Amino acid sequence: METFKSEKQKMIDGELYFASDPELSASRQHAREQMKLINNEMDKQIRKQLIEETFGTTGSNVYIEPSLKFDYGFNIHVGKNFYANFDNIFLDICPIKIGDNCMFGPNVQLYTASHPLNAGKRNSGLEFGKPITIGDNVWIGGGAVIVPGVTLGNNVVVAAGAVVTKSVPDDCVVGGNPAKVIKSIEEKAEMEDVLAAPRQKIDALDREITSLLEQRMDAVMEIAAIKKLEGKDILDSSREQKVLEKIASYTTKDEYKAVLQETYTGIMAASRAFQKEQIDKA
Repeated sequence: METFKSEKQKMIDGELYFASDPELSASRQHAREQMKLINNEMDKQIRKQLIEETFGTTGSNVYIEPSLKFDYGFNIHVGKNFYANFDNIFLDICPIKIGDNCMFGPNVQLYTASHPLNAGKRNSGLEFGKPITIGDNVWIGGGAVIVPGVTLGNNVVVAAGAVVTKSVPDDCVVGGNPAKVIKSIEEKAEMEDVLAAPRQKIDALDREITSLLEQRMDAVMEIAAIKKLEGKDILDSSREQKVLEKIASYTTKDEYKAVLQETYTGIMAASRAFQKEQIDKA
């Protein structure tokens, strides 16, 4: 028994369909209302929420400059760390799937929509589309056009103004009209280059932490002087336990609690040794 398909499902599946179908007409009207809200919203958080509500799926850290244009929205699927510059157009008759860590320049155009070559079919109102799939770490330059059915592999760079009519393998640069492979991207980033940015971040944080630890040691010296004057023991187990409990309460990420408590256990042990050394010297 043949399964009935709605015009919407035919459209998504890349089959001939009638765009004038009432359900699709209503969806396009809703998309235009969402576009107006997204493009006119100045609050970044609200715009982010509107995009998440409109697109099929979105990853984290997605930012799209106005003005964005699309047919439906629900056929657009975007990975994490996505940025699109001004005036992008996503004609999402069929699914548009965009991977992680992708960047689009201004006026990038993704077209999944197509029409029959036969004039009779075309004039009847029948349309069809083909999906577009874009891999991870793809950079598409300004004014580039991606036509129906194209897949861009991982790490692809599309030159500004290119018209991509055929699928592109991983790790290459394409440009021209029609776009052709200009060169392969064979250079693999050295491990040191990859680690440079996070290590710089750690170095900056270490400077701040060192300054705070110096201030902590100043307070430790005050405590050591008071303990010596009053003849109290250096080790105060109940106080150290309270410090560890506070550290756990200050920690916002559960996966870091144990290691931060262990770190402070070491800090307090070093502080005790330093206090004893200073008291013995005096």
